[in-house]
Amino acid sequence: MTCVRRLRAVRPLRWAGWASLCLFPLYCCLVLEYYNAGRLESLLTFWQKHTLPSLFGVLVCCVLFSIVLLLFGRAAPACGVVGSLSILLAFINYMKLALNGDHFFPKDVLMAGKAGSLLSFLSGGLPKYMVPAILLLVFWCAVLAVLGLRLPIPQTERLFFAASAASLCAVFCSGQARMTDLLERFTIHTEFTMLQSLNYEENGFIGAFALNLNSMGLQQPRGYSQEYVNQLLAGYEWTKAAGEAFDVILVLSESFWDLRELPGLSFSQNPLPRYDELLSRDNCYSGSLFTNAIGGGTVRPEFEILTGLSTETLPSGATPYEYVDHPLESYVSNYRDAGYRTLAMHPYDPSFYTRKTAYPFLGFDDFYGWDELDQMGELTYKRGYTTDQSFEVLIEQALDQSEQPTFLFAITMQNHQPFNPLPQEEITLTVTSDRLSQANLDAVTTYAQGLCDADQMLGTLADYVDSRERPTLLIFFGDHKPTLGANYASYDESGYFSAADNYNFQARKKMYSTPFLFYSNRELDPGLFAQNTGNELSSYYLLDVAALCTGFQRTPYMNLLLDCYEVAPFYNERLVMDMTSELWESVRARHCVTYERLHG
Repeated sequence: MTCVRRLRAVRPLRWAGWASLCLFPLYCCLVLEYYNAGRLESLLTFWQKHTLPSLFGVLVCCVLFSIVLLLFGRAAPACGVVGSLSILLAFINYMKLALNGDHFFPKDVLMAGKAGSLLSFLSGGLPKYMVPAILLLVFWCAVLAVLGLRLPIPQTERLFFAASAASLCAVFCSGQARMTDLLERFTIHTEFTMLQSLNYEENGFIGAFALNLNSMGLQQPRGYSQEYVNQLLAGYEWTKAAGEAFDVILVLSESFWDLRELPGLSFSQNPLPRYDELLSRDNCYSGSLFTNAIGGGTVRPEFEILTGLSTETLPSGATPYEYVDHPLESYVSNYRDAGYRTLAMHPYDPSFYTRKTAYPFLGFDDFYGWDELDQMGELTYKRGYTTDQSFEVLIEQALDQSEQPTFLFAITMQNHQPFNPLPQEEITLTVTSDRLSQANLDAVTTYAQGLCDADQMLGTLADYVDSRERPTLLIFFGDHKPTLGANYASYDESGYFSAADNYNFQARKKMYSTPFLFYSNRELDPGLFAQNTGNELSSYYLLDVAALCTGFQRTPYMNLLLDCYEVAPFYNERLVMDMTSELWESVRARHCVTYERLHG
C-alpha cells in the first residue's frame, strides 16, 4: 500500500494516466476496425480513403467512453468495461465473418439466447493479435487502478452529465430521417446496405453497424403500395393441377457442393459417384442454385425456397421467420391446400431460427425436431451431428406411413461446420493438394468425408424413389458452400475465388452457387429447363419450377415468378449483377409482394 501511495503522489505519472485516457477511445476504435478489415494494410487503406467514416467511428467511441467514465467516476473500471466490449464485438464480428461470410449485425443480438448452439459451430482459437490487445487492455486498466484516477466531480453531478450526454445523443439519433442525415454528413450512405460486405468495407465496423441499426425496421420497398401489389397479382390467374399427384421430397443437404471444382485437389476415390450417376439419367434435371448465403445462414435460402419471397427486403442479419407471425401464403401452404400432408424434419433444436413457431404459419402440418426424430428411430452421430444415413431412414419411414400425397422438407446436419481435423482412423477418403496449407487441407479433408456420406444419402433416396409406386419427385440441393478455413482461405489459396472481391460478378457467382437436382420415378416435364444439366436458377424459383415439372397447381404469385424467371433465371443483391430496367421491375415486384405478405 505504501508503494501505491508513493506512485499516486508522483504528479507526472498521474498526468500521464489522464493523458492516456484521451487515447483510449482510439484504442477501442482501432480494435474494432482492425478485426473488421482483417489486415493492417486494409485498415490503413480504410483510414486513408474514408476519412469521415473513420472520424465517425472515433467520435462514437469517445462519446461512449465519456458517458461510461461519468457513470463510474473512476478511470480503471470505465476502461475495463468499454475496452472489453470493444474486444468482444471485434471477436464476434471477426469469427462470424470468418465462418459465415457475414458481419455482426444489430439483429444478431436477438440470437443471444441461442449462444450455446452458435458456439458449437465455432472452431479455432483467438484471431491474430487478439491476445496482445487483451494484455494491453489489462495492463492499461491495472496501471489506472494503481494510480487511482477519479473524476473530481461529485456523483450527482456526474450522473447528471452522463444522463445529459445520453439524452443529447438520443435527440441527435432519434428518428430514421435525422439519423440518416447525421450518417450522411460523415459520408456513410444507405446504398451500401444493399451489399453488406461493401457496407463494412466502405463504412467501417462502427459506421456500418450504426447504418444497420438505423435500418432495423422492415422498410417499405421503393414503389410499394397495396394497390400496386393487388394490381400486379390481378394480372395472373390460378393454374389448376394436371396429371398425377406427386409426393415431393425436398432435401436441404447442409453445405452440399461439388468439392471437385476446387482447383488443385486430388482424391483417392470419387467423392460423388451416385451424384454423377444420377446426373446422367434422362429423368434428372440439375444445375446451379444461387442462394444468398455462404458458410452459414441457412435460414435465408431456406425461407426463400419455401415461400418464393425475398430476404433482401429484411434488415441485415434478420431471421426471416421472426416476421412470420400470421398465416403466410407459401409453396408449403399451396401443397397443404391441395390436400397434401406437409411435414418438416430437422435433426436439431426445433426452436433454432424460430422454426417451431413459424413453420405452422407457412403451412406445415407437423415439424419433427431432434426429440421427435429420436423417438421415431435410432439416430447415429458423426462429429456431434446426426448422420445423413440414419436421418434418411426416418425420411423413408415418414413417407411410408403417409396415406395421402405428401410434401416432405428435410434439413440435414451432418456436414455442418466446423470442419476440424479428424483422427486418421475416421478418414476414408484421402485428399491431397499442392496449393493448400495443411490447416486448410485438413478442413477440406473433413468436409470431404461428410460429402461422401451426403452422396450416399442421395443415392439411397434415389433408389427409394425408384422403388415406390406413387409418383415421387426428389429435390436435392445445397444451401450454401462450406467455409473451408477462416475467411474461406481454401478458395483463395486454390485460386477458385477471393471472398474479398466485392465487385467481380464471376467470383460472386462461384461464391453463392450450389448444386441442385430434380429426380423422379416418372417422366418430368422439362418446364423452364433448356437441358438436363447446367441449368441456373435462384432459390425462390426452385419449388415454382418443381410445380411446373410435375403439373402441380400454381398460384397467381407463382405464375408471376415464372415471368420473373424469364427475365433473369437468377438474381440476388450479393451477385453484383448489372441492373436493367426489366430486371428492376421484376425485383421490385418480388420485394413489394414480400413486404405486403410479411407486414402490409
